[in-house]
Formats: sequence, C-alpha cells, structure tokens
Amino acid sequence: MRRDGKTAPSDLQLKIVLHGTRPPLWRRLVLPSDTSLGTLHDAIQVAFGWHGGHLHLFTDEFGREYGDAARLIDIAPDFGHGFGDEAATALGDVLAAEGARLRYVYDFGEDWEHGITLERTLPCPVGAERTVRCVGGRRADVPAEDIGGVWGLAEVLECLDTADGAGDGPYGELVAELRVAGYDPAAFDRDGITARLAQLTPDTVFGAAELPNGERAGRGGVRRLTAEDVALCTCGQCRAGDPFDVGVGGPDGDVPVLRPVTLAPREELLAAVRVAPLFDAALRLAAWCREGRQVTAGRVLRPVLAREAVEELQLWKLAGDDSPYADAVARARALKSLRSAKDAAVLDDPWWLAVDGGMITIGGGRARGGATTDFADEDLLEFWATTMGDLLEEIGETGVLDGWHGELGELTAEIADSLVGLLYDAPDDTWVDAGDLRAKSREVGANGPEFELFQALFAASFRELGDGLALLGAVEYEPGDGDASPELALRTLLNAMGGQELGGGSGTSSAASDRSWDDRRGDRMRLTPLGRYGLRAHLMECGVPAPLLGEYAEADAAALLQGLLGYSAEEMRREVEGWLEHRSAADAAVGLLDACAGDGPEAAAKRAMAQLLLGDLDDPRALRVLRKAADSDVEGCRQVATATLGAHPGAEAHVDPARAEEAGLWLLIDGLSPLAGAGESEELVRGFLENWNTGPEALEQRVDELWRVEHPATAQVLAELGEGLRGVDRRLAKRMRTAANKAHSRR
Repeated sequence: MRRDGKTAPSDLQLKIVLHGTRPPLWRRLVLPSDTSLGTLHDAIQVAFGWHGGHLHLFTDEFGREYGDAARLIDIAPDFGHGFGDEAATALGDVLAAEGARLRYVYDFGEDWEHGITLERTLPCPVGAERTVRCVGGRRADVPAEDIGGVWGLAEVLECLDTADGAGDGPYGELVAELRVAGYDPAAFDRDGITARLAQLTPDTVFGAAELPNGERAGRGGVRRLTAEDVALCTCGQCRAGDPFDVGVGGPDGDVPVLRPVTLAPREELLAAVRVAPLFDAALRLAAWCREGRQVTAGRVLRPVLAREAVEELQLWKLAGDDSPYADAVARARALKSLRSAKDAAVLDDPWWLAVDGGMITIGGGRARGGATTDFADEDLLEFWATTMGDLLEEIGETGVLDGWHGELGELTAEIADSLVGLLYDAPDDTWVDAGDLRAKSREVGANGPEFELFQALFAASFRELGDGLALLGAVEYEPGDGDASPELALRTLLNAMGGQELGGGSGTSSAASDRSWDDRRGDRMRLTPLGRYGLRAHLMECGVPAPLLGEYAEADAAALLQGLLGYSAEEMRREVEGWLEHRSAADAAVGLLDACAGDGPEAAAKRAMAQLLLGDLDDPRALRVLRKAADSDVEGCRQVATATLGAHPGAEAHVDPARAEEAGLWLLIDGLSPLAGAGESEELVRGFLENWNTGPEALEQRVDELWRVEHPATAQVLAELGEGLRGVDRRLAKRMRTAANKAHSRR
C-alpha cells in the first residue's frame, strides 16, 4: 500500500498471462503495492523476455489507461493525451482488491496482450527488502519480438517441432538460431527470471494516484487501522482506530479458507499414476517404442505405425462413446483414412505426454522408449502433478470447451473453476452431482431462455471437465442418462435461439426444457486420492493455503491456533489430539498461553481458540500452569487463564468469582473486536446473530458494565457496534453508544 499515513505496506501477488498462447505462457510475480505501474512494466519485460523497444499501455477494469506519458506524447501528441502517468501511479491504487484485473499491451503493431490478475495481498514484514520476485510460471520466454504476434509465435514453435525447420521461410534464420541455442519452449527458468528481476529496484509512489479522469483510486471501502497496521507504518502518524481507504486488502486481505484434507500414502499415489488412462497409454507407447519406431519430420509416428499403435495398444479406448473409434467398423474406417498421427487424438495426446515426460526420446528419425518399469516413480508422480496443473491453468485461461471464445468461453472457465473448488471441498468419496446442482439452481426460481442456455452450458462444461480429469485419473466420472453430447445440445439450443447474446430477451417458454433437464439423471464425478493430491499441489503453487490434517502435530501453539481457525469441530478434534500426542499437558498449556499475548483481531481469534483447548486440559500440571498465568501481568494470557479456571468444575482450579467475571468481560470485548471492524455490513450482522456468546441476549445483560472493561479496544468496539447494530436492535445499539461515550470519558 501507499506510504502516505493512510495505509500499511503490503506485497501483491500477480498472475500475468500472455493471451493467445496455448499451452498458456504465464508468470506469477510479487511486487510491493506502493511501487509504480512503471516498475510493473519493467518486471513484465524481464519476466517474458521482451526487449523494451516498442510502446506499451495499461488499461484497468474501468477503461482508464496508463503508460509512459512522456514517450507517448513525444511520438504522437494527440495520442498521449488523457493517459495516466504509469510512473506516478501506485500498483495498489489500480489493483485495488483481490480479483482485480489489468490489461497490458506491448507493441501496438503486433499487440502482445497480457492479462494481469491480483491473486493475493500479502503482508510485508517490517524491514523487509523491497524486491520484485517470480514465484511461479509456465513455459519459456518469448524467443523474439517482431515475429507477427501470438500467431507468429505459434508458427515459430511449429517450425521448431519440425525436423527441417522453417527452411527458407520468414522464420528460417530465427528457428536455426533457436535450435543452436537449445531453446526449449516448455522450459520455465524460474531461477533465471528471479536473478534478472533482482536487478530491478522498485520505486515508491507516495500519496494517492492521479487518475486519468480525475477519479479517486481504489474500490475497497473504508476500515479502521489495527495495531498490526500501526506497527508496520513508517510515517509515525497512524493511530489504532483511525479510518483509512482500503485501496488494497493489506495484511488483513481475504485468503480462501479450505478445509483440511488427508492424502493417500505415497506408494498408493505412485501406483495410481501408472494406471491413470492417459499415463498408462503413454507408458505403453514408450514400451512399444522400446526397439525404436520410425517418425516423420514432425516427430510423430508414420501413419502406418500410428494405425498399428492405436489397434495393438487399444488406444481407441481413450475416446468417448460418441467417438468414431468406439465402434469397430467406424474405427477401421477412421484409421484407414488417417494421413497423420496428429489427426488421432487417442494417439496424439499420450504420444506428446510420453515425449514431454522423457518416456520417449526422438533422434535420428526414430522414437525410442523404455519399459514401464524404467521410469522413476517419484519423477513420474511429479510429472503427473505438473501435467494436471497445466490442464487446470489452461482451463482457467481458455475455458473447458474447445473453440468457444468470448463471453461464453469465459463462462465455461468460471464454471469449471467453480466445479474444481466443489470437488476439493467435498468430503472424501462424496460425489459432485450435476443433477443436484441443477436442482439447487432451480430452487432460487431461475427460469427463462438465459437460464436455459446456462443449464446447457453447465452440462457441457461438467462433462468435458469430467472427461479430461478422468483421463488423468484425477476423478471417477459417471455420465448421466441425458444427451450423448451435451455440447451438441448446447449448439442446438444456441441455433434455436437465433444466436442471441446473453442478456437478450425472448418470449420462449422454458417449460419443455425444464422437464427435459429435471427428468434426467445428471453426470457426476468425485476426486480420487490422486486427484486430491494433484489439486492440492496446484492450489499450493497458486499461493492458496491448503492444510493437511496432522500437519500441525509438531508445530508451535501459535501456528496451531492460527491453523485451526478454518477447521470444523471434528477436524479440530483430530488435529488437537495429534498435537497433544507430541507434548505433555503442561508444555501444551504453556505454549497455548504464550500464544495468547498480542493485540488485534488475529490475536483475539487465537485467544478464543486457546480457551477451547485449555478447557479440555484436566491434568493437574496444566492447572498449575493456568494458576501461575492467572497471576501474571501479561494481558491476554492472564484473562484466558483466569476465565478458563473460572469455568473449570474441579475445586483444584478454584479462582475468585469476581476475577473470573472480570476476565470474562475482557474476553467478551476481545471477541467482539473483529466484528467491530466490519462496520455496517452483513459480516457484522451475521457474526453478531450467530455467535451465542455475543448475541443480543448476552449483551442485554452486560452492556451497562462493558464500558468499565480495561481492554485497549473497549471504546472503539462499543462505538462501532453501536453504529453497526442500528438495523438489528435500535434500543441495544443506543445503549452501546452510550456505553462507548462513558468509555471515552473514562479514558
């Protein structure tokens, strides 16, 4: 964030994709939020291998444009008018919330278009060095400029994949040079990119950005500074409780909370890779090529050998039931007409998987492979996980249906992304059923031609995703009893609608389609243990925390309390049991109480969690630790220990009732503090109503006492709750504001 006394510094994790490339060429970069768009331009140039000889332009989601204003005006005065100066615009002002997007175009003639998405906002430790770093990506740098944009790039890569190269064509010299240099388009050199990025020095933009149209940057609303924010601030003017414009999420930015999972034993995962349909086919192809098979200049099997491979290895089983390969007669006809191995997906997909994975090597016009036992299990599992990650990345960028572009293509990508999330979130062995999901959408009363179109699009996306993941062994997939080809049904529906765009009106009744959808048994799929492993690996690479049950067994108490915040009661019980097995009750109590110190919502959440865990420790040694902590002068620790002892039924845990009541009120304010920061929002109301300890009934009895509580956030909590609860309980809200005034006067 900008260092202007309004916000705390943070780092922004960006995913940058070069549009039009397939497989997608992308980079994941982390930059300070208060650096400029100019620094981001420099980082993109380095990360993708550009040379900086052409003009460029950023465009945000609101259509505002930013660039090198001086250079644009120097080249064409009229062209440069109205653009924001990238050197004076903070990155955090433009990418103001997770999910925000930027468009970056380099070279206005060839239009290399990059899509930039803010994935995560990360806290920046105090005193940390300001750097730009690469934390992920796929594929090699673009090999050259001035080659005709992404279409030229595709042709260059095709020439590289052909034995005689581009010959005397327009790319002949470049292809020859790349061959000599050993250019591998699939190789991602993170270390090399990181080393080059290390030479960049991120600048700092002070104050609010001046936007092209005189608008105020940011779209994040207002929140209050916490103690953590103040600790991170370098201006010395910030105070806890001050309001500020959240142009970026800052240290408290939202991160998806995923349920903790368990993974199958590694031996089971390794065995599952070998029988995954696509990998099994690739391994059998490698064994089939053990003595060497002739290949064409395009590095694929000669047509006659391609026909033999499909039949002998029964690769046709990789195709769906609606494929020409499913029927023996149609298969023989299709193979007879085969002119290139590339024309048969049942061979082409496992072939290139085997080549890319090193199962098959090509040289001297022949392809040579090894037996299935020749490939190291660990390497094979890692390659499988990379392959699944590549598939998910490609789906996220280009959608799940081949040939669908524009708004419909983007919808298929969103549908597939949501389905992947549902698969991961579903308990082990639970099916995700397309019919159930359709029924739930029907419950909200959706209808009409647009909804009918979405149903068809959803069905086609569901099946295509299921087929793709099933080939990798990532899901078990069972088609329903509907159309053999949901994609064909989708195209038929679009034709019947006359090609109308989404949002277009129509008087067509959806009654008939309602019956046809609701009478069908839907497709369904569920993650396999191998799929859960691969999906978790992909999430972790994307920077999304994906916890494992048991991973905190040897962690310290602070890490345990932080990790348990997203756990269900049963998951929490299992994790805590494993944690307690590694330490004595006394050591557990010491660690939990030590973790209770600190200020801010995060510390308050840890204290609430620590109370739950400490309340279950009945060991006399743990109780002695609690009594000692109850007599200490450490805020947070003292109150948790005292309240825990006060709630303990045993006489050996006796504590003065008045002290226990005082500690309970302190912890009540503590528990309310995260809600207070939510302001007048659904989060506040929902949290207020659902939390039994802070519900209206509990506060009704205690509100007149709370202003006396010696908690650093008492006045702020009472004031903000008094404002936020106006729409929930006006009388209670007024009493809260009165108590807040008393607390302010007392302070």
